[in-house]
Amino acid sequence: MADLKPLYLVYGEDAAKIDRWRSRMRRRAEAEGGAGALELFEGKEGGPEAVAAALATLSFSEGRRYLLADGVEGWKTGELPAIEAGMGAIPPDLSLLLVARGKPPPSLAKAVEKCGGEVHNLEGRKPWEMPGWARDHAQTEGLRLDGEAAKMLVGVVGTSQLRLAREIEKIALAKHPDTNVSAEDVRELASGDAGPDVWALADALVAGRVDAALAVAEGLGGEKPTSLSYGLVRELRAVHRAAALADAGIADAQIAKELGGPPWKAKKTLAKARKADRDALERAICAFADFEVETRGGGQLDEATAFTRTLVRAAR
Repeated sequence: MADLKPLYLVYGEDAAKIDRWRSRMRRRAEAEGGAGALELFEGKEGGPEAVAAALATLSFSEGRRYLLADGVEGWKTGELPAIEAGMGAIPPDLSLLLVARGKPPPSLAKAVEKCGGEVHNLEGRKPWEMPGWARDHAQTEGLRLDGEAAKMLVGVVGTSQLRLAREIEKIALAKHPDTNVSAEDVRELASGDAGPDVWALADALVAGRVDAALAVAEGLGGEKPTSLSYGLVRELRAVHRAAALADAGIADAQIAKELGGPPWKAKKTLAKARKADRDALERAICAFADFEVETRGGGQLDEATAFTRTLVRAAR
């Protein structure tokens, strides 16, 4: 077997890659020390102080010790001095794997590198690839997620694979025994920290309120703009469709059928459409199409700046 370093930090959103790192460490530990050889630290009881204490504990057993601490993204800066000191004195017959599901504390990553350890960024898929990932993962849960439903799920939940997987599992339980999931199912069953505010942002865009749109967007600073755009574009298209049907003289009841979903939602969409400018809606949809090109490597701006400019264009 290849020699292991005493210290590793892996972090990111790719749950599959993280699980492979965990599995390799467990297999290595159990191959050398038998079942239970891996010392696992998770949750409140497995914080930095507990790991630091384990590093300082003398072991009289033969062979290498293997420690795995999962969830270090939740470690607080004030808790880190003890573990950072412990990492600087790791004995040569011990290996510690630190796992952060997301971003680790910056000082922890620097300490790992300073101590000669390895830091690996396990990046997840690109934001525009996540609807496809969601559909594939839904199949493993026995669900058939259509394209619009997959985009809606990413728009509500975000691009985190862990959060998407949890929401898909929740939807599977709620829909059982039905295995078909529509966009309306996602809207009714999925939850995300940004969900309600995404629709508030869409409302501001439809109303042409630039200041309100920017204010709501500022409150969504923790969400990826590319994730938010899925829900925004879907809402803009729904309102545009309703406006076009209304302008064509189609009865409200028929418009509701065309839009699909629960009656209350169709009524709300139609009310927005009656107040909206169709040309402005078309420009807004085009602005988000340009944003997609920008974030896929076709532009010079960073994602946050491009999103802000898109919001301003879309709300005018």
